[in-house]
Amino acid sequence: MPSQSPPPRISLDSCLMTREPLFITIPPPDHPVEVSRFSPESPPAPSRSQSTWTNTATMKSSRDRDVEAAMPNRSQGHVRDRLTKMFFNVRMLGRGREPDLLPIQATQYSVPELKGEKCSRRGHCDCAHQHAKRQKHQRLLLIMLILILLYLMGNVVFLNSYLSTAMSTSDTQSTFTSLSVAARQCLSQYDLNAPTGPSAYPCSTCLPVLQDVPSNFSDNNAQDAQQIQNAVQFCGLRSIFQNANSDGQTILSNGGWVKDVRFCAWSGVSCDGSGRVFSLQLNFPAVPASIPTDIGALTGLHTLQVTGDTNVPAGTLPSSFTSLTLLSTLELQSSAITSLPDGLFSSLDNLTTLTLVRNTEMSADLPSSIFTSSLQNIVVNDQALNNPLSALSSSDSLQLSLKILDLSSTSLSGNISSSISSLTALAELHLDNNDLNTPIPPRFPPSLQILTLRNNTELSGVVSGSFCSLSSLQICDMTGTGLSAAGSCGICQFT
Repeated sequence: MPSQSPPPRISLDSCLMTREPLFITIPPPDHPVEVSRFSPESPPAPSRSQSTWTNTATMKSSRDRDVEAAMPNRSQGHVRDRLTKMFFNVRMLGRGREPDLLPIQATQYSVPELKGEKCSRRGHCDCAHQHAKRQKHQRLLLIMLILILLYLMGNVVFLNSYLSTAMSTSDTQSTFTSLSVAARQCLSQYDLNAPTGPSAYPCSTCLPVLQDVPSNFSDNNAQDAQQIQNAVQFCGLRSIFQNANSDGQTILSNGGWVKDVRFCAWSGVSCDGSGRVFSLQLNFPAVPASIPTDIGALTGLHTLQVTGDTNVPAGTLPSSFTSLTLLSTLELQSSAITSLPDGLFSSLDNLTTLTLVRNTEMSADLPSSIFTSSLQNIVVNDQALNNPLSALSSSDSLQLSLKILDLSSTSLSGNISSSISSLTALAELHLDNNDLNTPIPPRFPPSLQILTLRNNTELSGVVSGSFCSLSSLQICDMTGTGLSAAGSCGICQFT
């Protein structure tokens, strides 16, 4: 039985050398397949162009003839096959290993996957995978963007609601918390111009404007409120400088006054922790000719001490003095001030110490409001005074508050009121160098520790009991009087 040749093999060398997609034309099933002449298993056959195609019947007959021609004379074909195989092997030595050749079955249409096609398909898969991944990423970004937009819209709605509520609340308070145009201009000038030109700041215009700013303005505008407070106090102090004579201004200027707006560093000025003027001490010649009205701007003042030369300061205390509601100590010495406002002590509820010394021009009558005050220390020396002992000891408020009463050298006349014992808190009583006369009160305040009546030459007689029986008395001076003790009088001195 004649041998049947194996399925023809084709080489894909030329197809694999290119990176572009390869195409294979598949002939009809009955088309004869040309085999290599050098194949040891194929008989020689006349060559035929690959582009020549015949019908199915022609191809089938041609294939049958090739097979029949190969069957006779097997001995000759055997030798020929050996030689053909040898030549084939020699030809393939320099080409390396031939790629695996995939036989093409005549009756099958399946084509092996080529390398180029495989690469093309993998690229297509990778591209599809990347495309899907990109779409997923874009979807995630879109979801995040939507969430962000929803969050922002929620915030906008919340802020609108909050602002509308705040505005509705603030509208009712706008007249109290906003500054007028004039106030803003004054504040701006103080911030920008006053530090370099403190003398040029328009206090006469700006002080009343800034004083009218409501106190609750500081609730939401702390920084501006502090600057307004500074400007007001600066103007109050500068008015003292401007009212001083040339010698006084020279002394004050040497102490830093009106060289800048840092008034807490000026001589004689002390401030508290919030920058408010706490204490002011003025000594001649650095004193004003009169106490200026603008001193009422120092609303945080606790202590005021003014010492003149009996000629200045002069005049009266201005009505604005009643604005110093935190004042606790008022001391006026050697001034030419003529009087104190009658209602002064009704406004100065925190005043505890009043000292008036050598104010020769001052009225001999104390203001009536002093008898309703809660003063703890009253010192009036070296100036004429009508005897106030009865009025003072009859005051309900002073009976509980007064601790020191010094009316020495005030030309007091008359006697010591018997109601003096009503001053239950009194610790010191000084009535020296006056014209007091007898009788001596039978009782003195039991809390009394110091009693001095020296140089009251009109006092005379024998003391029995009275102040001699005070157990807490530590100093008792009756020298310069006509008094004497009937017996033992404790620590009291009469000569």
